[in-house]
Amino acid sequence: MDKRFIAELAKIAGEEYVSTRQDVLLAYSQSASMAIDPVMPGAVVRPGTSQEVAQILRLATKHGVAVTPRSGGSSLQGEVIPKPDGLVVELLRLKDIKLHPELRSVTVGSGVTYGELDKYLKERDLWIPVYPESSLVCTVVGNVAVNGAGPGSSLFGCTGELVLGVEVVLPDGRVVQTGSEANPNAPGPFQRYAFGPDLTGLFIGSLGALGIITKVSMKVMRRMKYFDYCTYGFDTAEQAERFLIEVKEEDINGLFVSIYDGDVIGLFMDMLGDELGIPKTDWPHRTVPMTIGRVREDHLKADAETARAICEKLGGRVLGVPELPRMEWDGRLWNFVRACYAHGWHWRTLYHHQTPTNSHRSVDEISATMDKYGFLGHTAGFHSGHASFNCYPHLYFDAQEKDEEQKIRDAHRELASTLYKTGAVPFKLAAYWADALEGVQDYMDLLSLVKNTLDPHGIMNKNVLGGI
Repeated sequence: MDKRFIAELAKIAGEEYVSTRQDVLLAYSQSASMAIDPVMPGAVVRPGTSQEVAQILRLATKHGVAVTPRSGGSSLQGEVIPKPDGLVVELLRLKDIKLHPELRSVTVGSGVTYGELDKYLKERDLWIPVYPESSLVCTVVGNVAVNGAGPGSSLFGCTGELVLGVEVVLPDGRVVQTGSEANPNAPGPFQRYAFGPDLTGLFIGSLGALGIITKVSMKVMRRMKYFDYCTYGFDTAEQAERFLIEVKEEDINGLFVSIYDGDVIGLFMDMLGDELGIPKTDWPHRTVPMTIGRVREDHLKADAETARAICEKLGGRVLGVPELPRMEWDGRLWNFVRACYAHGWHWRTLYHHQTPTNSHRSVDEISATMDKYGFLGHTAGFHSGHASFNCYPHLYFDAQEKDEEQKIRDAHRELASTLYKTGAVPFKLAAYWADALEGVQDYMDLLSLVKNTLDPHGIMNKNVLGGI
């Protein structure tokens, strides 16, 4: 990378916050994903303010340097993989937290992790009720940039449903505030849908391709203290899917409601059951662990009784096994990360959304792909909003076998196409969806127009929005 460019970066952020050392660059060449090829950047800069971010983007535009924003680096879809000899803008120094108690909202800088925010809010008996499984390292802004989901989404939807506004630095260095805070006289974030079109939504799920989010304002809520953990078993996929729907129809506060195929739950328990203290169980065709949460104990009791009655009415069995949903909710990071990494394989995932009654179609397509290509994997998922089901299949492979690595890429690309034809929609518009998106060319053209208008020099995180 040009030495003059590096010198100008140092003037903006300070020499101690700019690096071209190979060992440092190596750390920024990859993310938490085990299936995305690493790429060495040319430099890393760690700005401390939004204005420094703005100056850096103006400088990158002037020199035509590709920019990749990065915060916690827990991405699993390659969003933070830099371009060769490009610039990584790491945002972890932006640590401000400002609570607006009368507005029931909080504004955080792009370096604040969910763990840090939860500690801050817990002291005030508050919380943000949706957390990704990587919450100890994932930043709030990073999760907004991918519109993430996780524990809590079954009741409250994806992270984007909680966003009231963002501060974003555009590629030309302009700093734009969206939502009610666009009015400099506003007391804080209280309304997202202000000043015409929803520009906030433009940047939720944008994967860093349209600009760099430096602050986000989120809804906060009173912290729930009463929980019910119970596992339900069903002989058919249709029974389990109907259970999810009726839980919603009865307004039961299911914070996290998952569905596991019998073979999948068996695989997980073989790897981790003893370690996590889950008793030996004869797992049915579909297993549904659910965590119910309430502010009031009497409401919790009513929800739990109703959920058990729904299960039995549908012909299911109340298995109990509270250890399983408790592991999902209380041990979010431990449960999911251990399930992903406890074995000796690499893996690819393909996040997508279905409707609850269509979730079995995802299971069928994923299972068929695993059988066709000879891969081991899983097909679990969870309820992720008003009428949405989030699927996160894992396909395991041996990265030391080059033929197998190419085969997993082929399977991944084919699975995106077959899932799309079942009615699934992308959770994150990663590049592997590009060949699958039939019938939406006008939509993609509009998205391309937005990208090219905001980033005419093409410096921002290229090719993450479905190949755009």
